[in-house]
Amino acid sequence: MSFLVRNLAAQDLDTVLVLAAESLEAPHWNRRDYEQILLAQPTDRLLRCGLVADSDGHVAGFAVVSWLRQDFAAEVEGLFVELNCRRQGVGSALISACMAWAARAGASRVRLEVRASNTAAHALYRRYGFSTAGVRRAYYSAPVEDALVLQAPLLT
Repeated sequence: MSFLVRNLAAQDLDTVLVLAAESLEAPHWNRRDYEQILLAQPTDRLLRCGLVADSDGHVAGFAVVSWLRQDFAAEVEGLFVELNCRRQGVGSALISACMAWAARAGASRVRLEVRASNTAAHALYRRYGFSTAGVRRAYYSAPVEDALVLQAPLLT
């Protein structure tokens, strides 16, 4: 599978909403939440970026990364890959793009939360230098589960 990671565009919203609804890992935001990502301005105190992994016009995955200017760490707010596109490098390309964006924005670290049971995601993030920084008990619902807080340094 060949794909390109690019910025979220308005024409991606319907597809991203469908993919998110089908994914346990995805943030379950509404259309307006995703539209706010498109409206983010470089002068805002909170910088946000939506990224899609595009394979010949097909959205195979999506990620949102943000950085609050006074914080040292950017945050990957959500990252998910379409079920039939997993284990093909899409997640790797998305996390790499998130980290590159965060470094360009000025963050020195990046952090995220991941379900304690999501071993595939743990392995991916560890390959990118993430280590456990904490645990958020019963953070997720449906089913209730702890979140591991992972963090990685960024090369600037």
